[in-house]
Amino acid sequence: MKTLAITMLALALGAVSSAAAQSATPLTINVISLPSDTAGTLYYADELGYFKAAGLDVKITDMTSSPPIVAAVASGAGDIGFSVVTSTAVAHERGIPVRFIAPGAMWLTVNGTAQLVVAKDSTLQSGASFNGKTIAVTGLADLTYYGTKEWLDKNGCDTSTVKWVELPFPQMAAAVAQHRVDGAMIAEPFLEASKPLVKFVAPVDDAVAPRFMSTGWIATDAWIKAHPAEAAKFAEVMIKTAAWANTHQKESAQILLHHTQITPETAASMSRVAYATSLDPKLLQPSIDTASKYSSTPMRDTPASELIWRP
Repeated sequence: MKTLAITMLALALGAVSSAAAQSATPLTINVISLPSDTAGTLYYADELGYFKAAGLDVKITDMTSSPPIVAAVASGAGDIGFSVVTSTAVAHERGIPVRFIAPGAMWLTVNGTAQLVVAKDSTLQSGASFNGKTIAVTGLADLTYYGTKEWLDKNGCDTSTVKWVELPFPQMAAAVAQHRVDGAMIAEPFLEASKPLVKFVAPVDDAVAPRFMSTGWIATDAWIKAHPAEAAKFAEVMIKTAAWANTHQKESAQILLHHTQITPETAASMSRVAYATSLDPKLLQPSIDTASKYSSTPMRDTPASELIWRP
């Protein structure tokens, strides 16, 4: 009987140990990103070991624009996704239950990290000169479209005459230089790499506001409800990484080389994105207001607080 009791105790302790080990196993989080400077904090956190230190097992998949990323997260193809604020605002109005869990990149006039560009030999320069022209953007529900349209409207263009086409950032400069499109809205790091082929017209996002949060990290309400601890840890890591990246641009540029098709020279010379370190509704509102103005989806006056999850 004594031997049996010892055996049972050993089995019980083994079961407890096994359960503890299983509970310590980090949850695998599938994150969908867009390989660019604006989404850089994801790659920095991964290579710096911040996710691992927080007990998160993050798997990264890259896509080419924000609207498909939002759709992928909404469908469950990813747990967390990178999104332009306007894309999430439009999705929210369509009844898709996604919201921001962590901040992303800032638009700051002094940085000029995105520009409307034209070919070197183009005469297009004023807003009105783009009447009837073709402009490339990454998506018709993201900031490249809304910001460009806002700038054109404010500078004399009849945007009802403009044709819009969707292209990934890496393909835009060649399309402009070959006159397959008349202009394109290009962001870093692809903007710096495009300089030999194009000339800059304007930092059109200034028409939205001189300072606002342009991107962030989203998840569905269902995923957040099922994994609140992991969502909170992810947010903490991204805020920590943002603070690091804002003061370590030389080091972060080297990490970008691993995830984008740019040269070391481009990484060293391009204008760098600044990252938000909190989900401040006031920083999201300019993008939401612009989406409300131009979206094909009827939108009410959505307060930014509706798009933010708080732990």
